[in-house]
Amino acid sequence: MKIDLKNPRIRIPALLILIGIGATYLWVQQLYLPNKEIIAGLEVSRNAKQDTLRTVLALKPQLNTIRMEISLAQSRLDSLKSIFPDQKEIPKLIREITGVARASGITTTKFNPLPDIEREYYVENRYNISVTGGYHELAEFFAFLANFPLIINLTSVNIAANPDAANSSANLEYETSVPSVVSSFEMTTFSSKK
Repeated sequence: MKIDLKNPRIRIPALLILIGIGATYLWVQQLYLPNKEIIAGLEVSRNAKQDTLRTVLALKPQLNTIRMEISLAQSRLDSLKSIFPDQKEIPKLIREITGVARASGITTTKFNPLPDIEREYYVENRYNISVTGGYHELAEFFAFLANFPLIINLTSVNIAANPDAANSSANLEYETSVPSVVSSFEMTTFSSKK
């Protein structure tokens, strides 16, 4: 069988077939293959998101338990921050010590912050404090400090008889109004190192 391309009956359908093959080839190269790659990428993304969704749906019943655990952990963290604060809080500490001193009948005569000492995980906040009052009131003051929510260390504690009390013992009317002891000590609180 011989094909004569000069014959218009054969030439037009042959040209149409060649044009169709060329158009199909261009469509496959320009549209089908790039879109097939995009579709494959989207299917991989969809499968990953479906896996994540299955995991989330599997963990959903545990959500309330996790929320309760977070709430408990947050309240524990807050209580630990009251013992071991993030930063040095001098005004609050002065108010608390003044309140404790008033409650125990002690007068604070000196409150001087000293330089902090940085350790590996925490900072020692040091203060030099002097107080005057009665012997039993001083013991009550120290007891209040021991029950503070902060961790407090007292060092270099010096307790002495108040020289003014000895001088006023001759005048009986002033004996009860003059503090009998004077105490000075170094107080150390701690804060976390950021």
